Amino acid sequence: MTLTYEASLTDVAEPSVRLFLRGKTYATHRWRGALLCAAIFAALAFLGFNAKEAINLPLVCFAAAAWGAGLFLLVYKSSVRRRVINYITTELKGPWPRPTVIEIKDGRLIRTTSGTPASFPLADLRSVVDDGHYLELVFGPKSLCLIPLRAFDSTDEKHAFRALLGHPSA
Repeated sequence: MTLTYEASLTDVAEPSVRLFLRGKTYATHRWRGALLCAAIFAALAFLGFNAKEAINLPLVCFAAAAWGAGLFLLVYKSSVRRRVINYITTELKGPWPRPTVIEIKDGRLIRTTSGTPASFPLADLRSVVDDGHYLELVFGPKSLCLIPLRAFDSTDEKHAFRALLGHPSA
C-alpha cells in the first residue's frame, strides 16, 4: 500500500517535538526552569516589598514564586515546539509543503520526504495510536513515525493501512 500527501513543516517537526517532550531531558529542564523562575520571582518580590510594613512578606514571596513557576510551565512546551520548528526550518531550507510517500513493503514502512527515505522495520512496531490529527507509529523509545490523517482518503483506507501493519493495537 502506498500513501501520498504534502507534508507541511509542522508535519515534519512533530515527531521530533513529541520525542523530545517524552524524554527525560524535557522533564528535567521543565522542573528545573520552574524552580529557577519561582526563585527569581520570589527574590524580586522580596526586593520590591521588603520595605513595606503593612504586607505579609512571606505570603507575597510565595505568591510571586507560584506565579513565576506557573508562567514558566505554561510557556515552556510551546517554546520547545517553536525552537524545534525553527531548527528544522534552518536545516531544511526550501518551499513547504513537500511531497511525501509512505509505503509498506518487505516488512518495512518506508517514508520518503523530498527524496530522503526513512525506513522502519514493522517487527519493531510497538504501538499504533490515532490522536485525531496523526496516526502515531512507535517503533521504539527513539523511533517514531507520524502520518497525518489527511493522508488517508477515507476511514476505510486508514483501517486497511492499520491492518497491513500487522500489530495487535492496529
